Amino acid sequence: VMGYPTTNAQVLSRYNNGELQLWLPSLRSSAKVWNEYDMVGQKLIDVNVMMSVWDKKFNQDFCWVTLTLHCQTCPIEVNSRIGGLIATDQGNGVNNVEVLLYDAASSMIRNTFTNEAGMYAFDNAPANGEVIVPVKDHDFDNGISTLDLVLIQRHILGIQAFDSPYKVVASDINNDTKINSVDLVELRKLILGTSTRFTNQSWRFIDTKYPMDMSHVFPFVDRMDIPSDSTQRNNINFVGVKIGDVNGTATTDVMNATAESRTASTLNLTAENRNVEAGETVEVPVTASNFSDVFGFQYTMNLEGASFVNVIPGTIEINESNVGVISNEMITMSFASATAETRRADDVLFTIVLKANKAAQLSEMMYINSNVTSAESYVGSNMKVQNIGLTVGSENASADIQLFQNEPNPFKGQTKVSFFMPEANNATLTVYDVTGRVINIRNIDAVQGVNTEVYNREQLGTSGMLYYKLESGDFTATKKMIIIE
Repeated sequence: VMGYPTTNAQVLSRYNNGELQLWLPSLRSSAKVWNEYDMVGQKLIDVNVMMSVWDKKFNQDFCWVTLTLHCQTCPIEVNSRIGGLIATDQGNGVNNVEVLLYDAASSMIRNTFTNEAGMYAFDNAPANGEVIVPVKDHDFDNGISTLDLVLIQRHILGIQAFDSPYKVVASDINNDTKINSVDLVELRKLILGTSTRFTNQSWRFIDTKYPMDMSHVFPFVDRMDIPSDSTQRNNINFVGVKIGDVNGTATTDVMNATAESRTASTLNLTAENRNVEAGETVEVPVTASNFSDVFGFQYTMNLEGASFVNVIPGTIEINESNVGVISNEMITMSFASATAETRRADDVLFTIVLKANKAAQLSEMMYINSNVTSAESYVGSNMKVQNIGLTVGSENASADIQLFQNEPNPFKGQTKVSFFMPEANNATLTVYDVTGRVINIRNIDAVQGVNTEVYNREQLGTSGMLYYKLESGDFTATKKMIIIE
């Protein structure tokens, strides 16, 4: 069987770890080569393979295929290999989990990482006395939004209890085995960008043999003693739970990074326009013409020439705990309700208090984007994710098309590029390198409001400084992004 055609040790290592595949130009496809080490000392094994397809716009879909590998010449080895699968309860393999191997004296022997399918393995492992512990304690905001707050609130109040013990685990933000308002407070701080991590770890991993049900969730088993039976040593499997992500939108694999699906509708927040003098403290009542069956919303607000002072609750319960002050000229807001809220067009939802640093109109001072907290709302009985916008007077506060800085930047795995459209229109996003060579181009049917595109390292296929350009009609804007090793 042909191996990966390279002598580069780093490339070979990535291939053997499942991070790379063998490209076959004649078939316009890729291939994976297995050898006797992958047979885990058996003559016959089943392996799960993710089959993916892309179209010209980088839309993609995938399915899982089970292959049976039969090796007639492979020797049967005893206690030489330990391995398994780490996947969510939906069956999605969790990539880049560090798997630690400990001996009987609790000393770490070795470590490895799962591949994009969630598989891991230790070759030539000791025969007994080992413990496996998976760890992934970064990327805390992956899959987190105010919608998770809504769902946890509904569970706490008994309006809609969780139907899975793994959702209960995901809701334990502060790691005290209780689900209550303390978890909501800590989760909201991360959503607002005023905190970067939880008291709990970012991911928790549960032994698949542990009998999880709604009556028996805590304490769960998050490590596994390795049996001496060779037939069981290659099925050391765990269920991965992303803490805070109750609705299951976290990206488990950078190759499958997708933006959360949302409708083209927009929750339209409105405020009256007026002239503001330098040094003036001004109250801005916020209303909405279509605030119907709203469970929550979140956004980032930039203030041009003004500073945030306070927020005053109106007909919905918003106070300082719903606002994150990132800087004098940038705030975030997160509102969540356990029940659907409906208000009239003339009802003041809340009032934002600002201090003007210069003389200008309010319409020039405040606009909504996704720079820190993604701009979105949750509406209707199914809590559909849709856009949210702000109109000040007769003129939208972001009347011009705007291209925002990608987040995060610099990045290793994936990044999001967002842009604002005052109305639905066609747009093109182009990524190119410092020489001007086009690396990726996307034609987008952009909706009114904030649009977000997700890029990952594999799609861009390079590292270092890149440029991305947005074009729509006569509008053109360019910004830099940086991919790091």
